[in-house]
Amino acid sequence: MKKTFTLLTFLLVYTISNAQNKTEPIIENKFQLTGDTISFPLTIINAFPFISVEVNGTKGKLMFDTGAQGALDINNNIFSQSGRSTGNGNVGSGQKFKRYIIDSVKDIRLANGLHFKDLKQVSSANFEFLQDQVTPDFLGFIGFDFFKGYLFKLDYVKRKITFYKNSSKRELSKDFLFGEKILATLNFETRKLPNHPMIKVKIGDVDVLASFDTGGSYGALEFTDKTIEKLKKRKYFIDYGKDGYGEPLLVLNNVRMNGQLTTNFIGIHQHGESINFRKAIGITEENYLTIANRFLAQYRTVWDYEHKKIYVMAY
Repeated sequence: MKKTFTLLTFLLVYTISNAQNKTEPIIENKFQLTGDTISFPLTIINAFPFISVEVNGTKGKLMFDTGAQGALDINNNIFSQSGRSTGNGNVGSGQKFKRYIIDSVKDIRLANGLHFKDLKQVSSANFEFLQDQVTPDFLGFIGFDFFKGYLFKLDYVKRKITFYKNSSKRELSKDFLFGEKILATLNFETRKLPNHPMIKVKIGDVDVLASFDTGGSYGALEFTDKTIEKLKKRKYFIDYGKDGYGEPLLVLNNVRMNGQLTTNFIGIHQHGESINFRKAIGITEENYLTIANRFLAQYRTVWDYEHKKIYVMAY
């Protein structure tokens, strides 16, 4: 079994909610953000961002995965509640699992004090393989529906994520950009799913479709043999040895984003089987790149889904 993997085909539908007052925490019964500006400390493990949490008295971590559409998904390997089967799921590296809906989760407390009780109809699956390969206290996922209606700033240097509620006032003030050195403003599209921002990039004269995903591990590519051969001749595609698990690493140089930013990706992987993922989010292009940790560790980013923009800023 591969030790390196992405969560690209982890396309779940959840239900979530949230709260804000830190002096007297409001208890919510829907797992979604509330409030105007909310921050969480992050822990980065094996390239994945996590938010600390306590679920029904058990302390652990939820992965912040923009590639997951639902708000919450619980690891039922830790919480052995019975539930109604809803089908199967899989991740980008091929691991498969059964998906369930459990009737309720009694209590969730996030690291910044947000508190939720009596959540109903919560998605779950057995994520034992993520406990084995990423962190033993893996309690599940936080996904797109948790922060629907918000934009967020992601900072892997300060290990922090801050959510800003969308409003007409904020659209004018852009307070989330105060003090930032903006290197690029990337206009993106979405296709079949709203949580997968996609942009067109160029490597030399080769066109590539790229998508952003915090659950995409270090990043990965899927190119045709002809493209790889062409890029290798220009040293834009370089074999970079292997990682600690024996998986090949690659360097992708001279990646130009929307004509504004040119960057390199050092130490990314090749995608595993991607047919289901491509179909799910609407990828038809032959050459595809997942933008994840290697990029997010180089640049601070703001993800504005409402206006379909990602701001790239200097650390």
